[in-house]
Amino acid sequence: MTTHTLELKNLTKKIKSKTIVDDLSFSVREGEIFGLLGPNGAGKTTTIRMIVGLISITDGDVFINGTNVRGNYEKAMEQVGAIVENPQLYDFMSGYKNLMQYARIMPGVTKERIDEVIKLVDLEYAIHDKVKTYSLGMRQRLGVAQALLHKPNVLILDEPTNGLDPQGIYDLRNYLRMLANNGTSVIVSSHMLAEMQMMCDRVAIIQHGKLVRIDEITNQEDEADVKVHFQIEGDLTQAKQVLSDMNPELAVAESGNELIVQTSDVKSIAEINKQLVLAGVLVVGIQRKTKTLEERFLEMTKKGGDMNEVAVPVNE
Repeated sequence: MTTHTLELKNLTKKIKSKTIVDDLSFSVREGEIFGLLGPNGAGKTTTIRMIVGLISITDGDVFINGTNVRGNYEKAMEQVGAIVENPQLYDFMSGYKNLMQYARIMPGVTKERIDEVIKLVDLEYAIHDKVKTYSLGMRQRLGVAQALLHKPNVLILDEPTNGLDPQGIYDLRNYLRMLANNGTSVIVSSHMLAEMQMMCDRVAIIQHGKLVRIDEITNQEDEADVKVHFQIEGDLTQAKQVLSDMNPELAVAESGNELIVQTSDVKSIAEINKQLVLAGVLVVGIQRKTKTLEERFLEMTKKGGDMNEVAVPVNE
């Protein structure tokens, strides 16, 4: 039976006559990286703020490990670690003293646990330096360490890759995957399509505060709309005619030096290649392609609409 650590049921946020988050429902599995994907202004940060209690919920419910945030906030938050927008750190203190300061308000955090998370985020070499000397990537990693101190099973990160260099993004992605493999549910928000595709197991695509769809990233190869590209050396028109004669029902498209057919069946791909080779067509490459997350996202959102998000006061 699948365990869900986070559930949103008909979550709604309204400010005056403006609906920022509109009847949002989804659940996050134990040990997965779940993305909130949408353009700037889609309502991602507002959703996270409601989940962690930084702003009130207009309607609907949030359940964390089965506990309703609206009914028992303190119990619900016991197993949550979060960074909303940017890590809140003391620049004049060392990284280690920042973690010590945070540990004072979290029951049960030992010195051994502090050392453990420092090693986890690979900050041992700089943990006693003042935070004001840290790069953005180091600050982000220290923020993750802070959020992990009390061993939460739900980690929520709002735009965690903002401002990071490629190495920092790569490192963060590996840290999050390691956490997920150890049972932590990780929720990340972003508008960076390619990065979310590499980082997440599933993504909820959000536009104008509404859930457009939830996409499984890991199962894209199982989609029915896999397109196979046959790279042809020589007369493309002749090659296309060969396939059309032998497979009247098969839709064949041309692009550059490629013939493109739509099929997800491996045997069909092998048979098409065999037909071309036996007809004397030189096939120099075969590649299966599915729609990228970016293509599907743009298809669903149609790149339109008003993307301006209404400002929400943090301490509402």
